[in-house]
Amino acid sequence: MSTLLAPQRQPGEPDTLRLPSRDDRISLVDRAALHLGLRLLLWSTRTPRLADVRDRHSEAFRRQEDAAQRERAYVRGVILSRGL
Repeated sequence: MSTLLAPQRQPGEPDTLRLPSRDDRISLVDRAALHLGLRLLLWSTRTPRLADVRDRHSEAFRRQEDAAQRERAYVRGVILSRGL
């Protein structure tokens, strides 16, 4: 549908979608409630940082470092035994 062909409201007619008793301004309490609700929504979607996850991460990192150290020791032993 083209907006040029849609029926237009005449300038003297009141806006029927707007209630004349409603104020356009938002009260301070409503504004604070909206901000609080938004903060709670954002907080609820964040990824939790649990101590268990940190412990598992540090254990995995320690195992990875131990494996890398054993690999370096093996390669060093091979190089020294072959006399390269």
